[in-house]
Amino acid sequence: MPTFPKRAQIVGQIFIYVLAIVVMGVILIYGYSAISDFRSKSSQVSTIRLQSDLSSSIDALSADYGSVKKKELHLDEYSRICLVESYEQPSLDGLTVDPLIRDSIRSATGKNAFLLKETVEASFTVDAISVDPDVLCLPARVNRVELRLEGKGDHVDVSSWKE
Repeated sequence: MPTFPKRAQIVGQIFIYVLAIVVMGVILIYGYSAISDFRSKSSQVSTIRLQSDLSSSIDALSADYGSVKKKELHLDEYSRICLVESYEQPSLDGLTVDPLIRDSIRSATGKNAFLLKETVEASFTVDAISVDPDVLCLPARVNRVELRLEGKGDHVDVSSWKE
């Protein structure tokens, strides 16, 4: 004759299943937030690495008159980089520029390098660069941009690297 579980055993099993579901839910939520936080910090590190890489290249070349260097920047998740004239006062006449970049130039924030996806996502300052036109935007090709850096003694001319 078959034995059926007693009523207390059924309630105990339901409690165990509910507890297991709650624990799994907490683990999934914690895991998702940890992964999201890791991705965010990874993006910040990538931006800081790009900033320091570009700044150190320009600092090293600015005093070396006539030297030309090809600089490859890895933009990772950004679609383009825009550099603004900082050696002389930039002129925006006749240039089509992202409104956030235009506002930054007009309000004299000192930021002259902008990383864009659809719009400006990050900005930072790079010392004494000269670009022609006064706002140079370069699209990323396979997540990278190739720059031509030419030392001028007290600043660096930056342009697109043309092979």
